[in-house]
Amino acid sequence: MKIIAALSSFLLPLALCAGPITQKPLDEFVIYDIPVASKSGTTTLMFPSEISGLFAKSVATQEQENAGFLISFTPGNFYFSIRALKSDAEDHLTVIFNRKAYVLHLKASDQPFYNVTFYQDERKGKDGGRASIVPERLLSLMDKAKAYPLFAANRPDALAGVLHAAPGIPNYYEGFTVRIRDVWRFEQDDTLIFRVELENTSDRPIFYKPQGLAVRLDDRIYTQSLADASGVMPPKSVTPAFFAITGNGHGGRNNLDPDNKWNVLVVRAETSTSDFK
Repeated sequence: MKIIAALSSFLLPLALCAGPITQKPLDEFVIYDIPVASKSGTTTLMFPSEISGLFAKSVATQEQENAGFLISFTPGNFYFSIRALKSDAEDHLTVIFNRKAYVLHLKASDQPFYNVTFYQDERKGKDGGRASIVPERLLSLMDKAKAYPLFAANRPDALAGVLHAAPGIPNYYEGFTVRIRDVWRFEQDDTLIFRVELENTSDRPIFYKPQGLAVRLDDRIYTQSLADASGVMPPKSVTPAFFAITGNGHGGRNNLDPDNKWNVLVVRAETSTSDFK
C-alpha cells in the first residue's frame, strides 16, 4: 500500500508526498526545508496563484561571485525555478503570496526536490482529521477530474494539490472486466476520483449497483462517497464509470497515493438498477 505521507498526518503534517516531486500545505508559521538541485536540473516551486514578491540574500537572476542560487522568475507568474550554484549554498528565501510571507530554507542537495507544489489547506482541521465534505464539493472534484486534460494544458495552476496516475489495471469478473484508466488524488479533500471502463464481453446486459462500487487495497475496503455510473453494461460494450473515495471510512484521512495496485469491487444486480438509485 502506498500512502502520501511517510508517517500519519498528525505526526508529519508537511511531508505529504516524499520524493523529488512533493506537495506542501501553505502555513506562514512554518519554515520549509527545500533541498535544491545543483548538479543537474532545477527545482521548480508552484503556488496557487500569482506571487507578489521574492526576497533573499544570495539568490540572483544571473550568475555572479556572491550568488549561491540562480533563480528564474517572471513577475506575475505563480511559479519560479531555482538552482544551486555552489555545493554548500544555503539561504532563506521569503515568498510574498496572498498578503502573507512564507519562508523557504534553501540548501544545495544531491537529492533535491525537482517540483514542489504549495496549496491552500483551509479545510483541514487542527487535529489533522478530515473535514466533512458535502456532495456539491465532491461533484466539483469529479468535474475537475473529468476536465483534467484541459486544466493540465491551459490552467496547470488550478491543479495545485492534485496527483494523477494512469495505472491501466484490469480486474476480471465473470462476463466482464473492469479496467482502471485514471486515478486522481485531491489532497486538500483527501479524496480519490477513479475513472474506470467496464467491458462486457458477454451477449447479455450486466446490471450492477453504482452505490456498491468500492476498492480493495491489501486487506482494506474503501466504499464510494459519490458515483457517476449508469448501473448497466450493454452486451459487447465498454462503458465508463466514475466514483470517489473519501477518507478512511472512520472519520479520518486515508492519505492514499493514486498509484496503487487497486482492486475495484463491483456488486451485481439481478435486474435494472433503477430500484437501487
